Amino acid sequence: MISPTQKEVVSGRFGKYRPGGAGNHGSAVKTPHMHSGLDFSTSGQSQPVYATTDGVVSNAGFSSSAGNTVYIKRDNGDIVSYFHLSGFADGIKKGAQVKAGQLVGISGNTPAATMAKHLHFEYGTATRDEARAKAFSENAQRGPFAPGQLPSVVKQKAGLGWRTDPAPYFCETFPIQDGHPEHYPILGRDTKAQHDILFGSVPDGGVAPNAQYDDVAVAAANMDAKAAGASGQLPEMQLSDADGYGALPQPPLGEYDAMSPLEMLETEGMRRFGSAQWNTNLTQVSSRALWVDYNLAQGVATRLDAEILRKKERIDALFAALVAARGGALAQDAQRNAHVAGRDAARKIK
Repeated sequence: MISPTQKEVVSGRFGKYRPGGAGNHGSAVKTPHMHSGLDFSTSGQSQPVYATTDGVVSNAGFSSSAGNTVYIKRDNGDIVSYFHLSGFADGIKKGAQVKAGQLVGISGNTPAATMAKHLHFEYGTATRDEARAKAFSENAQRGPFAPGQLPSVVKQKAGLGWRTDPAPYFCETFPIQDGHPEHYPILGRDTKAQHDILFGSVPDGGVAPNAQYDDVAVAAANMDAKAAGASGQLPEMQLSDADGYGALPQPPLGEYDAMSPLEMLETEGMRRFGSAQWNTNLTQVSSRALWVDYNLAQGVATRLDAEILRKKERIDALFAALVAARGGALAQDAQRNAHVAGRDAARKIK
């Protein structure tokens, strides 16, 4: 892919943990989270952003957390996404064909005016296996990557893709200027250097890329491990349940917003029962990760309860309509019978 901006400077690392408050650097998401894309600097101004690849616009609209967004689907099914735009270019709408280098929109800070204007760029692969294939260098040396090499194969059915590091998909690498020069010798000075550090090898106390953890969580965990090693400590000496270390596999980005109740059940079933490592993972992640997943389960349960109630209301309405229809028919029959009886009585009198 080509660069989405003219400045070609990254101001926010992929996988960076943001603890909330001032540590979120003005992010529209106020709660603790891990940065799931690359922030491209536009010098705090409204600047043009461009398509990094040929493709079809699969979505162009507004999100409460990402502001004005554009999603472009590549020929291979992968998705590139643009967040926080201040506006869309002419012709950028769902179904439109775009070419690499074509104007997509203008960088901005929607939906939070507290953010500096910039471009948040994400990359989602069509299947989860593809997100991890590039990381299995030892298997790649033995031949082509095969899903069977993974401890568990979990594929995405549809949606916006499995979020992964955009760095290896670009033709060039981009310097990182995030205001933390102390991280350069630990995490690298540019995007591809960071990718090689975090995914090319596993630091002491880090996490190997695998089918059980999202790439965002892997990058965040390995950042913590590298930072701890640089200070002469073990990761567990620096980490606690108050941070975001460790995360259970998450559903696809934005998927639940577009799922039917049946699809939600299938997705949750795949996450919890389709993985042989799920029970092991439950004993390894932090209590914060468990609370996050518990809240997710509660949210899914609430949504399903609401859908069941809605279905029940529709069934009750149909029953009410049926009873009314049958009641009307019975009333007509009663009137007809009364009329016949009256007529017969009149004849007898005569």
